[in-house]
Amino acid sequence: MDKALDIEQRMISFLEGLSHVTLLDGHIKQPPNVKIADYLFFDRRAVTELKTLKVDPKEKIFGLAASVMESEDFPLIFGDYDLEIAIKSVQGGQAHLDRIFSKATTMVEEVCRQARDQIADSKQLLGLDPETPGILLVLNDTVESIPVSQLVDRFSDRLSGSGKNPGRFSHIDFVILIQTTYRLQSSAGKLVPSFIISNDFNAHRHHKVEADIGRFVESWAHSQGHRYAKPGDIANMQFELNQPSPPPPQSNQDFIEARYRANRYMKGWAEEQLIHHGKDVMQEMLSMVLKGEKRPSETDSQRYMQQFTELLEESRLRGFDLKKILNQMPRAK
Repeated sequence: MDKALDIEQRMISFLEGLSHVTLLDGHIKQPPNVKIADYLFFDRRAVTELKTLKVDPKEKIFGLAASVMESEDFPLIFGDYDLEIAIKSVQGGQAHLDRIFSKATTMVEEVCRQARDQIADSKQLLGLDPETPGILLVLNDTVESIPVSQLVDRFSDRLSGSGKNPGRFSHIDFVILIQTTYRLQSSAGKLVPSFIISNDFNAHRHHKVEADIGRFVESWAHSQGHRYAKPGDIANMQFELNQPSPPPPQSNQDFIEARYRANRYMKGWAEEQLIHHGKDVMQEMLSMVLKGEKRPSETDSQRYMQQFTELLEESRLRGFDLKKILNQMPRAK
């Protein structure tokens, strides 16, 4: 595998080596105003359009989230944090997220609309059976600001018509989302998931290519050196950005944070327990800086700093609002 090539170049090279794939776009005569799909898959038993997501709407997302981030309810967090986790902690957070990601993922609508027209025109141009399945193959190694679960949900919503028009994308039977931006949190090693999203409107013809699609995705994963596993319920999966391992700790703070992430003892604590612990930690830190307070020993000072750093790291990881601790601290006179 040549990692210098982007995901689209690697996929095109991979498809060119598959005997069951027939190239369409640029290889057959195309009448005016007729949109043509890219490939026929599985010995002409499916029409496939390849699309690549190339623009990350990060700035748009932060713009849409600005009103929530500037509100009094938004958590006080030090350091880099996961915007999705932070917004979920706000009252009505899920509704805010749905609104933000709905507006930030208009590209999903455009991709589905283009693929629908290309698949439909190709079936008619080639005289294929109208019941020939259509596949939208989506590649993503660029868009990181949209969590993979949100991206899967958006494609699923489009195929279902969100309950309003379930047949709007009936020419698309399956969306295959192949991405490298997120990986599954797993003790079994690096797992980069791909997703097969089916259109329930066309369930009667899924059997024609469903098994072939599974084998195709598995073959692609093996060609890229990824471990292949069939994803289960996405709602119960934990994802993280698929990034290189961080550099070795350079400072004492880096070392404490890295050690805490490896042994995250506060992860399972309820919020009340975290607040109680946080108050104790903050009180100990105040003894180091307030005038008139008895100064702790060097050993105690180091322990207080470690506990404080770990508290900040846990708050960052879970999107916890530190104001919930500060608001319960006694006011300085």
